[in-house]
Amino acid sequence: MSLTAPASAPRAAVCVIANEVLTGKTLDTNSHFIAKLMFRRGVDLKRVVVIPDEEDAIIETVKELSAFVGPTGYVFTTGGIGPTHDDITYESIAKAFEVGVVLHEPTMAAMTKSLAEKFPTFKMNDEVKRMAILPEGCKILHDMLTCNEEHFVGVPIHRVIVNTLEYEGTLAGSLKAVQKQHPSVIIGSYVNLTEEKTGTRDTSFNTRLTVEGRDVKEVKNVGDKLIELFKGKIADPGTVV
Repeated sequence: MSLTAPASAPRAAVCVIANEVLTGKTLDTNSHFIAKLMFRRGVDLKRVVVIPDEEDAIIETVKELSAFVGPTGYVFTTGGIGPTHDDITYESIAKAFEVGVVLHEPTMAAMTKSLAEKFPTFKMNDEVKRMAILPEGCKILHDMLTCNEEHFVGVPIHRVIVNTLEYEGTLAGSLKAVQKQHPSVIIGSYVNLTEEKTGTRDTSFNTRLTVEGRDVKEVKNVGDKLIELFKGKIADPGTVV
């Protein structure tokens, strides 16, 4: 069941560019971080794509995702911006939008200063310099996600979390009926995995239910209905689902 969102709620997509993620050498945590942040900002994250460090794949995917989110949306890329041969994100994005690449002097100066402080004997080389060669006309947002509230603003999403001792299999039918009655919210159901995650089982619940939507009254009403149906209790909003 899809969340019914106002037209003003922007979409977002994440493109993870990393051979090491595709081969299992590295666990992607960037998209998880962005997903949580977009939820808090009220932006609808609709897609997460993992692709290799290949120019054609980057160009094709970035163009596709840009068209998908539209002019009010956001496409986040992660990976491929280091000094090695397979770090080709900047050049590929520039080609996707048919612009050139130029040395960004403020970035170069900041990078030189930082490296000199950390590694006093380091001498700048062309490989490291590549990290300051950016798509022409781009705007630099330092601490992009966490410090630029005005750039990533959506429509607030509200969430209620309900814990119940009922088992997921026994409440599935009733949950389906409630979801059908309230199509403007998303109802989620998650089994208790606290023992697998922490080594100790939280015995206060067997199933955790979530209700998410943009109408705060509707979210609360559905949450109250789930509490009544399944003898549940409201969980702390900060609870990890």
